[in-house]
Amino acid sequence: MTNINTAPELRVSALALMAILSERPMTGYEIKKLIDSREMVFWRDSFGSIYPNLSHLTQLGLTTKTLSEKTGRKRIAYGLTDKGRELVGHWLKLPAEQRPVKIELLLKLRFGYPMGKDALEKLLRAHLDHQKDLLPELYEGLQHIDGLEPSLQLETRRMTMDFWYRYTRMMIEWSMSCLQRLDNRPRKDEIHIKKD
Repeated sequence: MTNINTAPELRVSALALMAILSERPMTGYEIKKLIDSREMVFWRDSFGSIYPNLSHLTQLGLTTKTLSEKTGRKRIAYGLTDKGRELVGHWLKLPAEQRPVKIELLLKLRFGYPMGKDALEKLLRAHLDHQKDLLPELYEGLQHIDGLEPSLQLETRRMTMDFWYRYTRMMIEWSMSCLQRLDNRPRKDEIHIKKD
C-alpha cells in the first residue's frame, strides 16, 4: 500500500513527471519534447530537472526504467509502478496548491518608472510581440484538437490549451491598453508644474 502522505514531500516537478508518465512510458527525451510542446505551455521544465527527478522517483520505487529499442537506438524508458500510479492518482485528486504568483513583467512595471516612459514602453512592446507570436500557435493547437476523435483525455487537453489561448488574448489586450495609457501620459520632462 502506498503512503499517500508521500505526495506532499515530492516536488511538484516530480509529481508532474509522474502525471505525464501516467499516460504511457516515455524516455527523458520524449518527456522533454512533450513539455516543450505548445500543448504544455503552462508547464516548463529543463533536462537538468527531469533526469534527477526521474532518478529520485525510481529510487523511491515510483517509476521503473526499461531499455527501449523502438527506433533502433537503445534508450531508457520510464514508466510508473503500481505504487507510483496510486500515488499520482491520489495527488491528481487533491485541490491544486495556490502558490504565490511571480510575474517579472509586473514587478518591472511597478518599480520601473524611474527608468522613464520609453523604457516602460519597450518592456510592454516586447511582451506584446511575444504574446502575438504565441497566439497563432495556440490557435493551431486548438484547431488540431478539435479535429480529433472526442474523449475525456482530449477534452482535458483542450481545456488547458483553451486556457492559454484565452490568457494570451487577454495579455495582448492588456498590453495594448497599458501602451495606450502610457501614450496619454506626459513624459517626466514634459510635466509642467502649475504655479499659483
